[in-house]
Formats: sequence, structure tokens, C-alpha cells
Amino acid sequence: MARSAPEKNLENSLKTPYVFYKDRLTSFKNYKYDSDQNATCTSKALARAGFVFSGDSSAVCPFCVKCLDFDPEDDPWEEHKNRCGDICEFVRIGKLDDSQLTFAETIALATHATTVANYKKFEAMIEHIRNKSLIDLVMGEHKKAAKPSTTKTSRRAK
Repeated sequence: MARSAPEKNLENSLKTPYVFYKDRLTSFKNYKYDSDQNATCTSKALARAGFVFSGDSSAVCPFCVKCLDFDPEDDPWEEHKNRCGDICEFVRIGKLDDSQLTFAETIALATHATTVANYKKFEAMIEHIRNKSLIDLVMGEHKKAAKPSTTKTSRRAK
């Protein structure tokens, strides 16, 4: 059974809107289970189910950004439907064969994938800024604590 996976290599996996099967398939190079003759979870099955490679035995959907770690006996389409059916545009359309997509569905998938990729890119940028600000804040406090006080105290009675 597929398990949720951390979003490793997500930035590279979402650079291109992988609307078409052939483009998703090219993201898999020497996929872990392709050499296993008994495996149902192959690069072809994953790409057909809407996934692109994201590392080792994991794949991510560019339409809903669900990243799953797969086992050789998993059915990628069933896992995708069961875990993302209510949020994924690719699953909602439900056409595993590109030749069955209408022009409007193709545009919808491309728009959705591009929007999701941009959202994740901006989310990563915001996280980077937050982390940098936190580091600056901590370093600023550290510098203040390390610096001796230069203010003079008055001994004058009030």
C-alpha cells in the first residue's frame, strides 16, 4: 500500500506542467520497480495515473501535489483515486488515455498544474524568507547579548 512521502525533489518535479503521459513518463529514469517482472507499480503505470518521479520509489502528482511512496504491488491509479479523488483535477477528469482528453480538459489540466507549481514555488520562497528572518532575528539577539553595554548609568539621586 502506498504511503504519504515527504515532498523531496518536489521543485524539480513541478517545473513543467506534466499534462501528457509521455512527459510524465520521461521523468522516470531507471525506476526502482521497472526491473521487477511481478511489479504492477511501474513507471508506465505511475505516469498513466498522473504521477511524475520524485525520488527512489516515490512519485508526486503535479495536479494535486500528493507525494506517495509506492510498493511494487501497488496500483497507482487506485491509490491516486482513493487518496486524492476529492482534490485532484486529474482524478476528477479520470481519463488515463491522453487521446480521450478534450481540448477544454487539456487546458484545465495545464492551467491547474501551472497554478499548483507556481503556488508551491511561492510557498517555498515564503518559507525561505521566514527562515532567513528567523535566523537574522536569532543572530541579531545573539549579537546584542555578546556586545557589552555602552550606555552609562547615572548615579545622580532623584
